[in-house]
Parts: sequence; structure tokens; C-alpha cells
Amino acid sequence: MKSTPPVLQCSSGHSAVDAPTSTAYTLKGNLGTFGLLFTVLAFTAPLGVVFGFISVNISFGIAVPIAFVGVLLLMTLFALGFTRMTRHIPRPGAFYTYIGEGLGRPLGLGGSFLALTTYGFNIVAAIVFSGIAVKNLIVSFAGASPVPWWVWSLLMLATVWILSYFNVELSAKLLSTVLVIEVLAIAIFDAVVIADGGPQGHSLEPWDPANLLTPSIGVLLLFSVGVFNGFEATAIYRDEVRDPARTIPRATYLTIVFLGVFYAISSYALILSSGVSHAVADAHADPAGMMPHALLTYFGAFANQVIAVLLVSSMLASTLSLQNILSRYTHSLSVDGILPRRLAAVHTRHGSPHVAAVTVGAVLLVALTGLIISGVSETALYGAASGVAFYGMLLLLFLTSVAVIVYFRRNRTGASPWKTIAAPAVAALGIGFALLKATLNMELLIVAPSLVVAVLLAVGYVALVVGVVVALVLKRRGSPVYQRIGRRAQ
Repeated sequence: MKSTPPVLQCSSGHSAVDAPTSTAYTLKGNLGTFGLLFTVLAFTAPLGVVFGFISVNISFGIAVPIAFVGVLLLMTLFALGFTRMTRHIPRPGAFYTYIGEGLGRPLGLGGSFLALTTYGFNIVAAIVFSGIAVKNLIVSFAGASPVPWWVWSLLMLATVWILSYFNVELSAKLLSTVLVIEVLAIAIFDAVVIADGGPQGHSLEPWDPANLLTPSIGVLLLFSVGVFNGFEATAIYRDEVRDPARTIPRATYLTIVFLGVFYAISSYALILSSGVSHAVADAHADPAGMMPHALLTYFGAFANQVIAVLLVSSMLASTLSLQNILSRYTHSLSVDGILPRRLAAVHTRHGSPHVAAVTVGAVLLVALTGLIISGVSETALYGAASGVAFYGMLLLLFLTSVAVIVYFRRNRTGASPWKTIAAPAVAALGIGFALLKATLNMELLIVAPSLVVAVLLAVGYVALVVGVVVALVLKRRGSPVYQRIGRRAQ
């Protein structure tokens, strides 16, 4: 190793600290399989999905439970190639790294910009929804809330901003506790409703694959795929887990299986609560009221208040998980010199990307303040931000599936062709179909004027293109930063 490493030139034009050694910017942690599992599952906010999204999905057809089983299989196929990449490319960065290895550095950097944008919109949606959830909680107890939603949103941001500064294991402990409580609450709901059978009794109709063959199958699958977001984040924590070659694949598969089974059973319980012949109509008429009505019917008014409390804690967990993910993406781009190298600093005690975490929090504060001043309603903000995040994640999953295929065709590693070529190809087709349906039905994701929908649809592609252009400029200038794209060692 050279005693004086070469100096890199950052994209900002400032001279960066020399190329990092193998450990200079390495994050530290000791997460096991279940610690990583809970950290990632918290991002998905299972309670929020069951409470707010599954009813929307049911409005497009009765076959939601079997659709979740199908998506479980589809995401498992994706994971077969994804986890092979984690073993053959032992570097952090996840989508950023894998897209770069498969499709080249320019698309890799484009993918990283897309990921930052996607997770950024996702956390804005989570913060806004957190404010709404706290306000609704106060209303459920006091009948009115004198404090506007954005005050609670800012407090939520402040909370996760502080927690993200510390070691990831602190976050994991909090996330694990919150996750267990919210999953237990939904499990009790599922058990009671399924045991009761609902007003019309049990039926195999929601589990019949034939019921997927409806004109709305594309939209139904689109929403089913969308709520699986989060499992891919396992690879982001590579430097902070024990035995990543085993821990990451295990946590990835466990996340997928849990989400598939949990959502399938919960959607079946929600369908039973209305009755199989009425569920679709009830969900279409009032998707927001379907779950509260079921809680009122089977558990009484107090249950709605309990769920309101748990929904706030669930959003705290989801927002913290997203803050951690954004901090680590920022850290990876800083290590490579794309962003200022000082953001790559690792806390000597906590082993966390503390500077990146502080910076991400500051950017979010500025963005949220601007949105609050704009006067746009909280429901419109939440809908737009979640729609962009939803679409961006589909695009990232599709690009990663293609990258896996190209990488293993170019690099003969001896791995099973089924895991490295066939399974990712099927996953790419399925995710591509969902992406196409999202493109054609963006108004279902974002309720806004057509021009606004078109602009928000373009956000992810603009981020992707900007990343590609930046990479090509770095390449043309002969910058050593270009060679580092994708967390490559010098």
C-alpha cells in the first residue's frame, strides 16, 4: 500500500481527501439476522400497510390474498439473483453497486441518484403521514387538535434525526420493539376475525388464482408489489452486520416470506370482516374506513384508539429506518467522492455515518419547511410523495433485475443459471409489468392534475439521467472519481 494515497477530485470540483483505505470509511455494527430483519421490516410499516393500503388493493378485486402469494414468489425470484450479487460483490451500496456492476458506472451512478430521490420522497411521505397520524390520535381522544399536523411532523423529523446519529444497533433495538408490538396487534385482529368467519363465513374465493384474471389484474398486482418495498435494504447495511455473506441473504428471504404471508392473511381477514360478496364494493366505496369499521365491529371504539397509538409508533420506526437508509446512501456516494468526502466520516465510537446523517436531516428540514410554507394540504403532499417513491422503487427493482442478468452472463462464476439468469429474468418481466401498469395508471398513485402527475412521473427518470450525465462528465475529464463509482476499491 502506498504511503501517500492519490488525491481524488470531487464532482463539486474541490479536492477530496485521498482514496480511502479498506477500513477508513467502513461503518461498524454487529447486527445479526433478526436485528437486520427487524430493521428492514420497520421500513415497510406493516401496520400502516394493513391499515391504509390493503383496503385500496381489495377495491380492485377479491383475489388480493392469492395476489400477495404470487408477489411473494416473484420477489423470491428477484432475491435469488439479488443475494447472489451480495456474495459475489462484497461491497456496500446495494442498488448503487449492483446496477453499476451489471449495467456500467454511468447507470450505476444514475441508479444511486434515483435511489436517493426515491428514498427521499419516501421519507417525506412518512414524515407528513406521521404528523397526520399524531393529529388524528389527539382527535380520537380529545375530539379536536389545536396543534397543526406539521408541528408533529417536525418533531418526528427531529426524533429520527437524533437517533440516526448513533450506532445502528440502537435503532435496531427500538425498531424491533415497535415492530413486534404492531405485528402482534394485527395478528390479534387476524386471529379474531378469521376465527369468527365474518358475516358470510369462510370462503376460498380470495385464494382462487382464477379470480386474478380480471381487467384490473394489472393494478391489483401493482399495489401488491408496491407494499413489498424495503426488503432490498438488507444489502445497504453490509458493513454493519455479522457475517454478511449469510446474514444478508437470510434477512432478505425472511423479510419477503414474512411480508407475503402476513399481508395475505391480513387481507383475507379484512375481506372476511366485510363478507366476501361485499368486500370489493365496501373497499371501493370507502377504502379509508374499511379497517376502522372492522375494528369497531369486532373490538369496539377503544381498539381504534389503540391502533391510532400504534400507527404513530409504526411511522416512527419507518421514518427512522428511512433516515438510516438515506444516510448510508449518502455515505457511499461520499466515500466514492461523488459527494463531498467529509460526509463519509464515520463516528469513532458509534461506527455510524454521523455526518451524513446530520446532513440528510438538515436537507429534510429545509425541504419540509418549504413544503409547509407552500400551503399544500398534508393529504396532497403525502399522496404525491408516496406515489413518486412507489414508482421509483419499481424502477430500481427493474434495473437491478436486468443488472443481475447482465453481470452473471458476463462473469461466469459457476453459480446456478437458474439463480443468476432464469429467476432474475422472470422477476424482471413481472416487475416490468408492474412498472408499465404504474406508468399507465399514475393517476391512481397520485391524485392531482394531469400536468402535476406527468411532472412527478418524470422525477425518477430525471434523477437517473442526471446521474448518468455526471458519470459521463467525470469519465470525459479523466477523473479518478469515475473509477470509484459503485464503491470500487482503488
